[in-house]
Amino acid sequence: MLEHGDICIRCIEDTDLEFVSFCSSPVVYGTYQGFRFTSQNALLNAYQEDGFWSADGGILLVEDQGEAVGLAQITFVREGLVRVGLILLPDNRGAGIGTAVLGMLRDYLCENYPIARIEADTDVENIAGQRILENNGFACEGTLRAYRFYGGAYHDSYLYSYITNLGRCSL
Repeated sequence: MLEHGDICIRCIEDTDLEFVSFCSSPVVYGTYQGFRFTSQNALLNAYQEDGFWSADGGILLVEDQGEAVGLAQITFVREGLVRVGLILLPDNRGAGIGTAVLGMLRDYLCENYPIARIEADTDVENIAGQRILENNGFACEGTLRAYRFYGGAYHDSYLYSYITNLGRCSL
């Protein structure tokens, strides 16, 4: 569990499954692609298999003042490379929670794993997501063309990265 002020990032418990399912709905992810499970059975099977956490990463619950407000995803891609993602309930956006959560994840990963690079992508139209990444020291590296499919069409995303001290060359 990670805590900073009123914000907590923790493992998902069985009592959180309804919330996780809700985060898979268009009400939460809105215009952009979000966390999705194809069915309640798929959600339950994934949870029963590993609690949404394995050596490859997983999904964590984000709470603000004890209330579930979103999900964070960490994926260990390969040695030194991690991808992160975040989705917040619409009513909890714009309050600094996303910036705080990403900072907590970044700091935890840098302090506890031999990470050289943390990556994230965000839709080119998701200005708030871009701001969250930039406020946490992530740099935009370029455009991933036709990267995500939602709303009946392919959409571009920006690729962002945070290069840790392990990834920096010292000449």
